[in-house]
Amino acid sequence: MILIGRYLSPFVRRVAATLYYHDLAFEHQPLRAGGDEQDEIRKSNPLGRVPVLVLDDGKVLADSAVIVDYLDELVGPDKALSPTEGWGRYEFNSLLSIATGACEKAIFNYMEVRNRPEEKVHKPAMDNAARQARDGFEYISHLGDGQWLYGDTMTQLDVSTACYWAFVTDATPEISEGADCQRLDQLVAQLSDQPWFSKSAS
Repeated sequence: MILIGRYLSPFVRRVAATLYYHDLAFEHQPLRAGGDEQDEIRKSNPLGRVPVLVLDDGKVLADSAVIVDYLDELVGPDKALSPTEGWGRYEFNSLLSIATGACEKAIFNYMEVRNRPEEKVHKPAMDNAARQARDGFEYISHLGDGQWLYGDTMTQLDVSTACYWAFVTDATPEISEGADCQRLDQLVAQLSDQPWFSKSAS
């Protein structure tokens, strides 16, 4: 398999972390979803977005949610990081979507600050996106009171949220510093001690 995209992207990183966790062999092509490298990505994904996973038979999967779902099927239900059936699957994916959406809003802020002149930044939109990101992460951070975010064992919600929160604390401290997410700080610290997770760091 070939994973396309830089680990700087938390969406690429969650796929890479999952691949490393399952000890699945893959080649990494750290292409940037912008500039000249985007044209290379378009050969596999017409949107020029990452992550992209090219399978051994040449088939292509785009979007991190699709890819981690495929990896669950690849390793089988006993090793899957997400529920595979019943109501739990829908509940779990809903929570994962909240975490992903919160990260997307943080990335919106990051890109606006980085790419748009200050006088052209629409502050109300920025403030709303920051609130959505903060509210989403706080909601996930306060799920239950155990070691893990969903149930008694580590799941894809832990892996993905740790990748997301690590990005947010580094790239958008104005969001993370104002959020009540100490549990996510602890989660990132805990997983950072694991080789499979640290290998996916940018």
